[in-house]
Amino acid sequence: MRKKRNSKNKIKKSIILWLSSFVIIAISVFVLGKLGLLGNDKSAAIEPTPEVQPTIDPIDITKKNVDKYIPTPTALPTPSEIDYDSIPGLTNEKTYSKELVSKNSKNILFLGSDKVSGLYDTIGILSIDKENEKLKLIMIPRDLYINYNEKVRHYLSIYGKANNPGFYKINAAHNIGPYLKYEGKFESYSMNFLADVIKEKFGIEIDDYVRVNTTGFVELVDLFGGVEIDVPYDMHYEDPFQDLFIHIDKGRQRLNGKQAEGFVRFRQGYNEKGELFQIGDIERKNNQIKFIKAFINQHGTISNIDKIPELTKTLSKNLKHSVGVGDIFTSYLGLAKEVVTKKYEIESITLTGQSKMLNGTYYIFIE
Repeated sequence: MRKKRNSKNKIKKSIILWLSSFVIIAISVFVLGKLGLLGNDKSAAIEPTPEVQPTIDPIDITKKNVDKYIPTPTALPTPSEIDYDSIPGLTNEKTYSKELVSKNSKNILFLGSDKVSGLYDTIGILSIDKENEKLKLIMIPRDLYINYNEKVRHYLSIYGKANNPGFYKINAAHNIGPYLKYEGKFESYSMNFLADVIKEKFGIEIDDYVRVNTTGFVELVDLFGGVEIDVPYDMHYEDPFQDLFIHIDKGRQRLNGKQAEGFVRFRQGYNEKGELFQIGDIERKNNQIKFIKAFINQHGTISNIDKIPELTKTLSKNLKHSVGVGDIFTSYLGLAKEVVTKKYEIESITLTGQSKMLNGTYYIFIE
């Protein structure tokens, strides 16, 4: 009897991991998009000014390792009557005017870091709305300006960062948390700070976070034997600085992991005449959604459960997350089953705003 029970538990665990992997695939595709200028393509006409960027890697800085990564302040705080730590909140921002998620939704923050600077190149939220049977993918522009309050600016000043314009973009928010040793629901100072900035700005409570890298996406696609898809046009583009080499011909074909990465990241390239053309973020999102649907339709079978051991190994190497083992079985198990069996509607929202220059630096302002 015990053997049968253990066998059923193993099968149950495999199914859970298998279903969850498709949620991760969906997140990964959007993480891979280099969404530097989200919103209207008109914003691309504004050329960002070169600037000194924050340099802390996107590492989870905690109480245990904070002294290793946070240097001694360049300026010691001077005696003051102001008790900066008593100032509530982190920003002077007004909450976004529209309600983006339902009150009882499960909201997962997903992130992708730039290979060069360590800044978060992609910031998004996967909101699972059980009541309305809907998945929402909310994309936040990396250049979003954050108007920090006196407390945060005080700590930036102590560490000599107050005049660095890069720190006022949301893609650098994770760098600020360790300076304040900002505590919250997560072990990481960085994630606690970023999550609360998002909550103040958009009214979204972050339940968990996931950070995916491009290597994980490539390995996952290869593990499942690639994806057959109709490529709408020739995709040829190279950027050695980002280690990006895309060479995919138009037509129906099976893409391996590296080709799939190029497919979901492609935004501009050269046609047969050697002329540069752009498809923009909207068209790229259409390609990403097309890829997700093709992947699920082709690989969403019980026969793929035997790939789970290798799949979980791949995920562990290329994912950083806050989801505990207990949470998988008590919370995400039910949600994963709901999403798959009830075929939740997928809605994508790209937050847009005005593109402006402030103190010689390019930002996006959202009200």
